[in-house]
Amino acid sequence: MLYWLLVFGAFLVVLGLTQWLLAWLKQHGVHINRWVFGLAAFLVVMIPHVVVKHVPIPVDAILYILCAVFAIAFMTESHTVLLHYEKEHPNTPAK
Repeated sequence: MLYWLLVFGAFLVVLGLTQWLLAWLKQHGVHINRWVFGLAAFLVVMIPHVVVKHVPIPVDAILYILCAVFAIAFMTESHTVLLHYEKEHPNTPAK
C-alpha cells in the first residue's frame, strides 16, 4: 500500500513539474508542437540505450523522469488542442 502511495505522490510531483514547465514556456512565448513532446517521450529513453550498451542507473532514472514529463506534456497539450477545437466548433462532436 505504501508503494502505491509513493508512486501516486511521484506522479503528482511529475504532473506539477510538467504544468509548471508548460506555463513557463508559454509565459516566455515558446510554443513547442505537441508531437515534438510525443516523440521526445520515447526517443529520450531509446537513443541512449541504443548508443550505449550499459546506461548507469542514475542516468536511466533521469531519462525515465524526462520521458514521463514529455508524455504528460503531450497529453496536456493534446487536451488543450481538443478544448480549443470544441470552443471554435460547438455543434461538431470532436473525433
